[in-house]
Amino acid sequence: MIQVSRKTLTIGIQSILNVFLAVWLYNEYVHNRFMQDYLASAFSSVNIAVPIGLLASAAIAGGSFTAYSRRHQVSIGNGSHSLKAGGLVGSEGTLAALDTCPFCSVPLKNISENRSQCRKCRRYFKK
Repeated sequence: MIQVSRKTLTIGIQSILNVFLAVWLYNEYVHNRFMQDYLASAFSSVNIAVPIGLLASAAIAGGSFTAYSRRHQVSIGNGSHSLKAGGLVGSEGTLAALDTCPFCSVPLKNISENRSQCRKCRRYFKK
């Protein structure tokens, strides 16, 4: 079964609603003569603001997408270490002791013999 986080579900629903509202406004513009006249008169007085607004909207959308996608591509470890199969694997292929959080570099708190927790981000790790 596919597990979707609450944040991803919310972003997806908001995106679908934004597209639906944009299509609805376009359909209203195409079929409503009064809306066409209103927008023609409104945009004729601010003709330079429309391209600037569109460019700003595109920049905001692109920046948001870039920030969201980079957040999920966080590299873990420093240099020769990477996070594999629940532990840190060094350059020699041996498991390194996990004593600091690989996400925020805070010392881990021992919870039991084989489990620890980050004091800052509250993530759990197996030893």
